[in-house]
Amino acid sequence: MTSIRPRRRTLLRALPLALGGAALAPALGACTHASERLDAETNAIPEVDVSGIQEVADLAALVPAEIRERGELVNGAALNYAPGEFVGSDGGAVGYDIDILTAIGKVLGLETRTESAVFAQIIPAIGSTYDVGISSFTINPERLEQVSMVSYFAAGMSYAVKTGNPYGITPPDLCGTRVAHQVGTYMDEVVVERDEACRADGGTGVIDQPYVGNADAATAVAGGKADVLIGDSPVIAYAVDRSRDTLEQVGDIEDAAQNGIVVAQDQPELAEAIRGAIQHLIDSGALREILAAWGNENGMIETSEVDPQQ
Repeated sequence: MTSIRPRRRTLLRALPLALGGAALAPALGACTHASERLDAETNAIPEVDVSGIQEVADLAALVPAEIRERGELVNGAALNYAPGEFVGSDGGAVGYDIDILTAIGKVLGLETRTESAVFAQIIPAIGSTYDVGISSFTINPERLEQVSMVSYFAAGMSYAVKTGNPYGITPPDLCGTRVAHQVGTYMDEVVVERDEACRADGGTGVIDQPYVGNADAATAVAGGKADVLIGDSPVIAYAVDRSRDTLEQVGDIEDAAQNGIVVAQDQPELAEAIRGAIQHLIDSGALREILAAWGNENGMIETSEVDPQQ
């Protein structure tokens, strides 16, 4: 179940490993076999077959002539945010966003290509370097002043615990718990805020356990080194799905907001073509299949819109 909280959610982005974040991660010590399997499974990449998706002529006709003649839709994405978009073992872009982009291309009769980009530099380059940006962008008023955004997914913040919830975690109460999360994300702020709230109420504070990557944080919870895992809902859902029943989600998804594909404001036909393609994928069940393969079926929306008001 998704709950909407008053505060506007901030998009999470991972720190590049090159920043030397390894020194920030607590040593996991000896892990259980279950947690070792979890780490391997969390990094597994599902195979998603979109070969059966057919071109829809009416939607393909909406694509601007320049892109149609090129035959390729070029996407800019920050490839550091699994399971949305990240670098696979072969060096190529993978993730549910990449699979959704490929499926959109099928509907529109286009090949697709994703170029690695710095997250903050994608929107300024839309309409010039990139045709679109599908990179886990949260739709918000600030972005809608600069670009058009086509909704396709819903995300928020969620929690996971060791299966059976042995520590009795009841979100959003985290007082006195050991909280594992990926360092360099919005979760850094969440831990500080929850800790301050606990102490202000006279309770025990939150024990912060930051890790370089979400896989490490998930492994800590599965192995009993931490009590609860917090993170962006797609990330948590993916970890739980790959955990072989060593993790389970607890509580509601908080701070829910829709993600959108970024399109230049002066290309309304392209935005409408993409909206129609997404709606076709929703109605046909193809989008649900893609998201389910990545453990994120709960992020489904029923209707795609151009520039929805959040």
